[in-house]
Amino acid sequence: MKKAAYLIKKRKSLLAYFFAAGSGVIVQYLVGTSYCIGHLGMSPSAGYSIGFIVSIPVGFILSKIFAFNSRKSGNTKREMIKFSIVLVFSYLITVYGALLTLHLLTALFGDFKMQIPFKTKDFSLIGTVSHFAGMGFSFIFNYFTHKKFTFVETGLFNKIKDYKNSRV
Repeated sequence: MKKAAYLIKKRKSLLAYFFAAGSGVIVQYLVGTSYCIGHLGMSPSAGYSIGFIVSIPVGFILSKIFAFNSRKSGNTKREMIKFSIVLVFSYLITVYGALLTLHLLTALFGDFKMQIPFKTKDFSLIGTVSHFAGMGFSFIFNYFTHKKFTFVETGLFNKIKDYKNSRV
């Protein structure tokens, strides 16, 4: 029992980030895959992109509050800027990871779709698995960059400020 408590305490930020990111994944999947692709008939890249954009506030707020214990850091503006920098790479990993997985799985298994009761559009299991794969690749990247860059004082903004002041 003590060992389990120790492991939970040691991995608290990872478990909390899993909750925060999991909430973002739900939003991203419901908006991107279910609504944009499944209901509106958008292309996968457009649906993945819209889902990603809509999930940004969920990811930032929950990560800041729960995962990285920076609720009262006083650096929210800086964290938002650094979060945005990480998002550029995260977006590329999510969307292109999902598209690459989609093309790979489609080449391996074909593009089969299923009919779900009470839905007029077909359901693509390969599309869903691909979207989750892209989000999974992004999860790994995001956890480490947010932990080591976004929600910690790196001194980056002080260096920028010093550089600006030295040029004046």
